[in-house]
Amino acid sequence: MESWDIVEWGRGLQHRVREAPVPRGTEVLVRVTHCGVCHTDVHVQEGYFELGGGQRMSLAVRGSPLPLTPGHEIVGEVVAAGEEAHGVRPGQRVLVNPWTGCGECPLCRSDQDNLCANSRSLGISLQGGFASHVLVPRPKYLVDITGLDPALAAPLACSGVSTYRAARKLQPIDPGEWVAVIGCGGLGLAAISALRALGHARILACDIDERKTDAAVQWGATTACSIKADAAGEIASAAGGPLYAIMDFVGTDATMALSHAALRKGGRYVVCGLFGGELKVSSTVLALRELAVQGSIVGSPQDLRELVALAQAGTLRLGNVQPRPMTEAQDALVDLAAGRVIGRQVLVAG
Repeated sequence: MESWDIVEWGRGLQHRVREAPVPRGTEVLVRVTHCGVCHTDVHVQEGYFELGGGQRMSLAVRGSPLPLTPGHEIVGEVVAAGEEAHGVRPGQRVLVNPWTGCGECPLCRSDQDNLCANSRSLGISLQGGFASHVLVPRPKYLVDITGLDPALAAPLACSGVSTYRAARKLQPIDPGEWVAVIGCGGLGLAAISALRALGHARILACDIDERKTDAAVQWGATTACSIKADAAGEIASAAGGPLYAIMDFVGTDATMALSHAALRKGGRYVVCGLFGGELKVSSTVLALRELAVQGSIVGSPQDLRELVALAQAGTLRLGNVQPRPMTEAQDALVDLAAGRVIGRQVLVAG
């Protein structure tokens, strides 16, 4: 098999050739045909996540192995399965859920594997999809994508399911309430699709890059605004007043400050961005205005199955994908880190 691996934190990917793994027990071997490129892959290559306040979460300390193959938005075909892997067949085209748990704890048994205390995610703790093959721990992490374009389906495993889960946290919601989407890259555009699929009508796209807000409006946002200067004022002006909800796909100090400045009483703030911001808010203001602050990270196996079903039914809009060869994996990471990407890059196997 081939792979494009991190062999030293903070350095470029290296092409490697080695023996493909043999699936055992519940494991399934998948031949990768497509793999989306996520900003998490950039953080993984750097070797850490910013936590804010000068603190970092080191992947080396958390036990991520080197060499490590990044990539977690994986579509491929089943090649082989272990003796205990039931319900899969060779040649089956599948979307891989990369957010794998231990399989034994109460959360995993209740289909909330993404919340498992001992989670081991593909492309972060386990070998991922910037490769010709990937080993998946259990058949439950494979979702049949019959009827879907594999390049469009790949981002559902992360940007899709992450934004769908975040949007579900706002439910029930009056379709006439304004929801702001901060950060209109791949995640922000996926959030607009998720909100539309859930029947929401009034979506405000916010970004410092007008190319991205223009793309967001074309993709289904009701309107857009810049957040370069008086962000709270710009948002309130565009929405005609304070908002019910903000979905933050950036997560810096500046965007997190909007959680209490731009929300109405009873408003809700859901943060998914991993850029190391810190939220500083008066507990008195939080209580008097009944603001709700909630984190959201990736999604459960059930979330992903629901999302794929929406896509197969034609309810969820797919697209804004830029295919490029798997051999350009490092260039794709560089372009993403530099802010040159609108939508989602998807690496395609040769």
